Amino acid sequence: MTLQSNADGGAAPLETEEEVTSGEAVFYLNGRRKVRTQSSVLVSSSRWLNDARVREWTATESLRRNGHDYPLLYGLPTLMQAVDEVVDADHIERLVSEERRRNPQFDQWLSEGFLSTYTKDDLRQYPAGSVGRQLFEYMDEFDLSPELNSRLLANPDWKPANTFDFWNLRMGQTHDCYHILGEIGFGSVAEYFITGVVTGNAFRHLSPELAGALMTTNTLIMFPWMTRTMLHYPGAWPTLWHNLSYGYSIGQQSDMLFTAKFEDILHLPPAEAREVLGWRGFTGPTDSREASLIFGEGREIIP
Repeated sequence: MTLQSNADGGAAPLETEEEVTSGEAVFYLNGRRKVRTQSSVLVSSSRWLNDARVREWTATESLRRNGHDYPLLYGLPTLMQAVDEVVDADHIERLVSEERRRNPQFDQWLSEGFLSTYTKDDLRQYPAGSVGRQLFEYMDEFDLSPELNSRLLANPDWKPANTFDFWNLRMGQTHDCYHILGEIGFGSVAEYFITGVVTGNAFRHLSPELAGALMTTNTLIMFPWMTRTMLHYPGAWPTLWHNLSYGYSIGQQSDMLFTAKFEDILHLPPAEAREVLGWRGFTGPTDSREASLIFGEGREIIP
């Protein structure tokens, strides 16, 4: 049954008709239930498909090339606004409450709610070869900020309103540390290693439902790149897939990395930092430069 909103915000049934396809020689064309509805606009049981901004992002980011005229994350602020409005934050909070009851480390992490406040200049003080110093050198070379969250960049007074916001903010704050700890480099295809580690780690230490919900933003950003790579840049695919699967393996083997206070290991070289964090499965540095140059049409890092 299809529902429409009443004036008081409730839901009232719409009369629907249903046609089921049959008799086709191509067997998978049978059994298609065509639901007729009184809705005058596109309607789906998927809240994500119902949002035009998410549809536009997914189609464009999956099918386009990495042209020099269009920055890699140009559409991200619009996507983030759509995600904020579409995501079922109340459902996520219910999953979070269930997880906190059975997962003391996750509960403690959320209770503390730690957020970084260091600046790029703070990173300059760390010894050569340390995680912090390498992070400073990367940011200094490319004139970057420690803050990646588009909402904070647009409004420094923005604050997380719920666990989903906090997750996205904290994952952005620790993101570049994963590049250094994994010795994976900073090219575009190296990003799949971080996606792998965090996804694997979330599914290792949280319920699948909560892990999937918290990874929503990353999924919407990164998975369309996979289609784009296969369609336009297949030469980059083997390294992309290696980085994703290798990262996932590390995430599955390691302690609860996403709750770690990476700020406490910035003075250490990567090998020592991995040991402190309970990072397991490291097999050595990975060179993603060639694949990133293919994906970026001559650019290792796409601005």
